[in-house]
Amino acid sequence: MSIEIILLLLMLAVFLPLVLWLKLPVGLSLAATSVIVAAAGGKGFPLRHLIEGMFGYLDVSLVLITAMVFMKVIEKNGLLNALARDLILKFGRSPLALLAVMTLIIMFPGAITGSCTASILSTGVLMFPVLSQMNMPRHQAGAIIAMASVYGMIAPPVNIIVMIIGGGIDMPYIGFDLILLLITVPLAVLTTIYLGYGYARKVDLKAAVASLQRRETAGGWRLYMPLLVVAVLMIGPKALPQLFPDPRLPLTFVIGSILGLLVGKKFPVLDAARQAVSEILPVVGILMGIGMLIQIMTLTGIRGAIAINSLSLPAYLQLLSIAVSLPLFGGISVFGASSILGVPFILTFLGQNLIVIAAALSLIAAMGSFTPPVALTAVIAAQVVGEPNYFKVIRPLILPSLIAILIGVLLIVYANPMAKLMGV
Repeated sequence: MSIEIILLLLMLAVFLPLVLWLKLPVGLSLAATSVIVAAAGGKGFPLRHLIEGMFGYLDVSLVLITAMVFMKVIEKNGLLNALARDLILKFGRSPLALLAVMTLIIMFPGAITGSCTASILSTGVLMFPVLSQMNMPRHQAGAIIAMASVYGMIAPPVNIIVMIIGGGIDMPYIGFDLILLLITVPLAVLTTIYLGYGYARKVDLKAAVASLQRRETAGGWRLYMPLLVVAVLMIGPKALPQLFPDPRLPLTFVIGSILGLLVGKKFPVLDAARQAVSEILPVVGILMGIGMLIQIMTLTGIRGAIAINSLSLPAYLQLLSIAVSLPLFGGISVFGASSILGVPFILTFLGQNLIVIAAALSLIAAMGSFTPPVALTAVIAAQVVGEPNYFKVIRPLILPSLIAILIGVLLIVYANPMAKLMGV
C-alpha cells in the first residue's frame, strides 16, 4: 500500500470522528485534518500552503456573502414575499401549475446564493402554509421543501459544487447555465409533482392560495427593480458580450442590494447585513477548509494517487464508485465530498466535455444532502415543518434521489453527445 493511500485513510480517520463524534464545525474539521495530514506526510506545518488553500475560494466566498446580503435585503423590503404571492396568484390555477410555481419559488434563494439552507429558511418557510393547506402531512411537505432547496443549490447562476470542482482543476465557471437548468428545473418540478400532486388535486386551490401571507408592500412595480437589474446584469454579458461589460456576480449583487434599500419597506440595514453574513459564514468556513485540504492533498500526493487509481479502474467501476461514494460522503458534507472526491473524479474524464461532467457530478453529490448521519438539509426542513423525526422527511426522497443519481451517471456516460446537442 502506497504512502498516499495510507495518508488518504488517515485523512478520513481524522475527519470523520471530528465531525461525527466531536461535533466540530465541518470547516474547522477540514482545517484540522489538513494540518494533521501535512505533518503525517512529512511536510511539517506548511503555513504558506495552508494560507494559499484558505484563500483558494475567495472569489466564491465573495459571491456567497454578497448574494446572501442581497437575499436578506429583498426579504426585508418585502420583495420576496410579494414575488411569491404574485406568482402563485397568477399561475396557481391548477394543481400542476401551483406545484411547479411553488417549486421555482423555493429554488430561487438557493440558485442565487448556492445554499440550500437559504431556500429552506426563506421561501421554504413561506411556502409551508400553502402546502399545509393541501392537507399534506408535515413530513411530505418537508420532503418537497428539502428537495426543491437542494435543486436550487445546484441551479444557476451559483453552483458552489461546480465552483469547487472547477477550482480544483483550474476550470472557469463559464458555460454551465444551460446544462444546470436542464438537470435541475425539470427534475425539481417532477419531484414536487410526484410528492405532492395526490394532495394538491383534492384541495380547494383558492383556499390554498389565500393562505399565503398578504403583507402590504410599498413601492408597487418599483419593488421589482432590484431583481430586474440583477437579471439584466447577469444575462446581458452572456447575450451581448461585445456590448455589455460583465460586472461579475459580487458587484451585481452589491448593486441589487443598494437598489433594494431604495424601494419597499425600510429596515435596519446593518442588522440585516450582519444577519446575512452570520447565516452564510458556516458555508464560507467550509470553503476555506476545503481549499486548505485540496492544497494539502496536492502537496502530499493524495490527489494524484486518487486520480491514478481511478484511471486504473474499469469504466463501470469508476461510475459505480462515483454513484456510491459521492452521495455517501455528501451525507457529512456535500462541499467536502465535492473537493475530496469530485476533483479527483473529474480528472479521470479529461477526454470528455468537462462542463457536462462537472454538472453531473454536482447533481450526484447534491443527493448526499439526504444521506445520514448528518443529512443537514433534511434536518433543517424537518425543523421548519415541525416534524420531530427527520427520517420521515428522508424516506419519500429515496426514489427521487436514486433517479437523480442515475441521471447524473448517464450524463457522464453521454457527456460529449450532450455537450454537442447543447452547443457547449
